[in-house]
Amino acid sequence: MSRIAVINPNLSEGFTKKVGDQAGKIVAQQTEIIALNPSFGPASIEGYYDEAFASVGLLSVIRELEADPSHAADPIRGYVVACFDDTGVDAARCLTNAPVMGLCEGALRMAAAVASRFSIVTPMSVSVRPLEHLVEKYGAASQCVVRAAGVRTLDFEGSGASSAYLALKKQAETSLAKDRSEAIVLGCAGMTDIADRLQSELGVPVIDGVSAAVKMVEAMAMLGLQTSKAGAYASPPAKPYFGMFDGFAPQG
Repeated sequence: MSRIAVINPNLSEGFTKKVGDQAGKIVAQQTEIIALNPSFGPASIEGYYDEAFASVGLLSVIRELEADPSHAADPIRGYVVACFDDTGVDAARCLTNAPVMGLCEGALRMAAAVASRFSIVTPMSVSVRPLEHLVEKYGAASQCVVRAAGVRTLDFEGSGASSAYLALKKQAETSLAKDRSEAIVLGCAGMTDIADRLQSELGVPVIDGVSAAVKMVEAMAMLGLQTSKAGAYASPPAKPYFGMFDGFAPQG
C-alpha cells in the first residue's frame, strides 16, 4: 500500500472532498489517498495575496503528517498540492523528501503530450497573470494561452455551479476558435468533477489538474523517486523563527 496526500491549501471542505473523491477514483487499488486541508488560511485562493497565506497552511499539514508516529512505518510517498496556482510547491519540496506536484505543472506536462496548443481556463482574471508566470516557468509559453471565465472559484460549489460551468464552457469554446487551441486545461481544483462532461461536449481533450498531478505523483512513488536534496530543494539550514512562526523553524 502506498499513501499519497492530496492537500487543498484553502479551507473549502467541499473542494477537499471533491478532489479527494476524484483522486480515489483514478489511482491503483494499492494506492491510498488522504485528502485534507489546513486548519487556518483563506477560504479560497485567488491571486498572489491569498497564495502567501495559504502556503503556510500547506506546510503545516505536511509537517504534521511527517511528525505523526505512523509516518515512520508507513510514510507518505508523495504529495499533491490541490491548487492550480501551485501554491507553496517549491517550499514543500524543501520540507519533504517525497515528490510534490502542483496541479498546474501536472496538467501542463500532460497537456503537452496530447496537444501542440492548449488553453488554461481559470475562474477569475486576477489569476491570469500568476498562471502565465507558471506557464513560462514550466516551459509552455509558446503552446499555452490563459483565459478567465469571469466567475469566483467558490461558484463551482452549490447553487452557482451551473452558471459557472456555462461561463467556463463559453471561454473554452472561444479559446478553441480564436486561440487555435487543441485541448483545454481546467485552471482550478474545484473544476475536477466537470472534466468528463466538458470533454464530451467540446470534443477535444480536457485535462483536469487533480487527475494529472495525482497520477504523476503515484507513478513517481511507484518508481521510488524522491525529491533531490542536492541543490534548490535542499532542506533549509537550522535557524530560529520568531513569533507565530516559531514552530516552523527548520531543524537542518
